[in-house]
Amino acid sequence: MILHTVSRSPFSSFALSDCIKQLGDSDIVLLLNDAVIASAANSELHDKLLQLHENKRLFVLAADLDARAIDAKCGEVIDYSEFVALTVQCKSQLNWA
Repeated sequence: MILHTVSRSPFSSFALSDCIKQLGDSDIVLLLNDAVIASAANSELHDKLLQLHENKRLFVLAADLDARAIDAKCGEVIDYSEFVALTVQCKSQLNWA
């Protein structure tokens, strides 16, 4: 199981799209920094993000949502301690900048 962290908005980068294409069956996605915008926006990736959410494989960092004053429409909102727990749970991590 790989923890994929994405930090760029889907409106300024293909990082999230590329990440989703490479996901394994048990991989997890964490949206942070500007990527949290994807959890609130109606982008072309919305259906794929909803599917990840339904499978409990999409997480969104609360501090970055708060910093941008937006609410997530999909994904489990987590804090920093839960972020650390995800990194421990996963055997490796891949950052999509």
